[in-house]
Amino acid sequence: MVAREFLLRCGAPALAAVLHALPSLAEPASYRIDATRTRAEFTVEHLGAFHARGRFPNVSGRLLYDASGHAGSVDLEIPVGAVATGWDSRDDFIRGASMFDASQYPSMRFRSTRFTFEGERLVRVDGDLTLRDVTRPVSLAVRRLECGRSADDTREGCIAEAACSIRRREFAMGAWWPLIGDEVELRLHLIAVRE
Repeated sequence: MVAREFLLRCGAPALAAVLHALPSLAEPASYRIDATRTRAEFTVEHLGAFHARGRFPNVSGRLLYDASGHAGSVDLEIPVGAVATGWDSRDDFIRGASMFDASQYPSMRFRSTRFTFEGERLVRVDGDLTLRDVTRPVSLAVRRLECGRSADDTREGCIAEAACSIRRREFAMGAWWPLIGDEVELRLHLIAVRE
């Protein structure tokens, strides 16, 4: 009844002002992670002097992103059985039971719980990483996030880069420590296409 009286007295301009003052109720844009162009990379210390590097191609998942509402979520699946370091014997070891145990746990999964912005820029994504059936909280530092239309104006999408460090022993991957370092830097290079 109060709203009806307000509208009768103040009219449409007042209603427009009230609606403009409300936070955006638009749905976040939905993006599919392009598995053919998205990858995760890792670096881990080896023998205290060298760094072993590798990558996981074919990362898949979904990104929901609302820049104006400072909200979103991301769900990523990283196939650990596809690990590639450039050395087949090392790849087989990493896929094996003492490390990823890829036959039992074929992927690791990241699910966001919170997006943090500084001004208009997304700077951090907190979430849960599940690896070898162990789930731990991690924070991804967002180094880049650009969303827009392709140069030919036929597609809309996002490019993102983010990184975090994890301790592999916290995920039941303690084999060969300390010869193989505990801290692993994980970097994500994501390309997502608007659904």
